[in-house]
Amino acid sequence: MVVMPVLERVTRAVLVRRGVESRHIDTPIARVHVYDAPGEGSRKPVVLLHGIGASASPFAPFLSRLRKTSRRVLAIDAPGHGLSSPPRSTLDPERLFESIMHVLDRELREPALVVGCSLGGAMALKYAQHAANRVAGLVLASPGGAPVDDPHEREQFLRLFQVENIRDAHAFLEKLHHQVPWYGPLIIPDLIQLFKNPAVRSILRTVRPEHFFQAGRFLSLSMPIRVLWGRSDRVIPTCCLEFSSKTCPRIRSSKSRMEGHSPHVDAPRLFMAAIHQSLDDASKRSGECCDADGYGQLTSSKAAGDSHCPHGNRPAQAVPPMSHRESRYPIH
Repeated sequence: MVVMPVLERVTRAVLVRRGVESRHIDTPIARVHVYDAPGEGSRKPVVLLHGIGASASPFAPFLSRLRKTSRRVLAIDAPGHGLSSPPRSTLDPERLFESIMHVLDRELREPALVVGCSLGGAMALKYAQHAANRVAGLVLASPGGAPVDDPHEREQFLRLFQVENIRDAHAFLEKLHHQVPWYGPLIIPDLIQLFKNPAVRSILRTVRPEHFFQAGRFLSLSMPIRVLWGRSDRVIPTCCLEFSSKTCPRIRSSKSRMEGHSPHVDAPRLFMAAIHQSLDDASKRSGECCDADGYGQLTSSKAAGDSHCPHGNRPAQAVPPMSHRESRYPIH
């Protein structure tokens, strides 16, 4: 790989220069890399979890902006992904979750909003079940984990990640994005190598029916849950969205305005707005005050000047909207 390793190093250098800590945490599975950004705001901490074959680096623009309104932002590289070390043994879905669980159990000192994309969404939902007291809310972008009962549909889904050649790589990008970005052809060679990564291959190889969520498993979750689903998502079968809506009545789904499988890449403004809305929901639920949303508008009656707001007359923190160019980063 050529392009993507360079992007990883450049992203790390930029974030560290901006005051974000880059460090590793020892877990039983691997040395897991995290970006830990101290926040300047009063909103709840935010955790960002990426999908298979991706890394924490594409979250860099969101991490930089969220720290302006949140107390802390944490972005995690899964074992064998990004800047984390390769797993010490075969990385199956259970070991992947164990590594994420180990990091969050150690790092979270208060309930956080956990944001997960694709496979990261499945990990976020599973962590909420494991430690509901540490999760103030969930944002799940095209989450995995729901059962795909049709054998043909399941086979087609897993086949998409078998990227062996240039044609497979082009097909993957066309499925992944609503519109393949300009840099798509530049990362084709890297994409082929990425899916030869032993960590990626072992996750896909070890997926079993018992790893999929069962109906009714999350009915006990009480925190606000927001599901973002691209209307042109061609990666996750639509039956998974239907499953999510049925299995957890507290879910709010947003599909009509999202595009593609990776809303943080294809629709960054909407993705950021959804996170801010979920932070508001979590704050209201816990009785905290709400700051400004990502567009500089107050989203709660507990605004600055409200005598019930624990932060008194502190003015709300307005964050200008993210540009489309600022959000672009290869893969998901």
